[in-house]
Amino acid sequence: MLRLIDMAKLGRPVRQEDLGDLGIATQRKLDDAIDEGRTEDAKALSQYTIDETKALHDLFCDWIWDLLTQVAKRSGEDEMFEVLKGSQETWMLKRTWKGFLNLTVEERVQLSAEMLRSHHCGPEQDGGVDITDEGDFYRMSCDPCGSGGRMRRGDPVDGTASRLGAPYNFGVTQEEHDWSWGQKGVPYYCVHCAVNEMVPMDLGGHPLWVTDYDPDPEKPCGWRFYKEADKIPEEYYARVGKKKPAAGEGKY
Repeated sequence: MLRLIDMAKLGRPVRQEDLGDLGIATQRKLDDAIDEGRTEDAKALSQYTIDETKALHDLFCDWIWDLLTQVAKRSGEDEMFEVLKGSQETWMLKRTWKGFLNLTVEERVQLSAEMLRSHHCGPEQDGGVDITDEGDFYRMSCDPCGSGGRMRRGDPVDGTASRLGAPYNFGVTQEEHDWSWGQKGVPYYCVHCAVNEMVPMDLGGHPLWVTDYDPDPEKPCGWRFYKEADKIPEEYYARVGKKKPAAGEGKY
């Protein structure tokens, strides 16, 4: 039996059921509520799936930024970047790059939208993303991004402060680097978006998408998916220390 009850210590509902029911997936509970016509239970469970997945998602994002900060403090920013890049350029981005090469640009947008919805983007942190056709490219805008954006701004849903200040004090680039788009003050967590551009450039000449990073945490961030690789402006290569391939060269 469903017992979704406010837990005062958390300030939100939590499933408080018999032990035999606690391990049943919430999605299964939601399906049962729909099948049995329990509309209000289904709506409550639908909202609860956001709260249920957000906690662990946010914990890991905070943890990653803190870990990168600890590496930078102990071994320097360049070593922090090498650790980050080393994790991204092996199984993760190589797999993504190969998979995306088999997709149309529209399919890349659709798959990336799915990923960002699960990333708890948007002011309600329910996965809301704005997607528009800008002619040469599709723009995917997050206000805020569910990871770097949320952490930079602070979390109004949980009532926690920006990770740039106390008690977190997570780190940002102290110098300008190719891997931080030539900017100081970029959160170490957000640097992985620059690496997301650099590694595909090394593998195939072109980025799969480029990042709209804004130093102002109150501004949206997002990605641009260019419909043709040759239409990607030179500036997006230069800002990460790369050179744009000649027309027709490279993989896309």
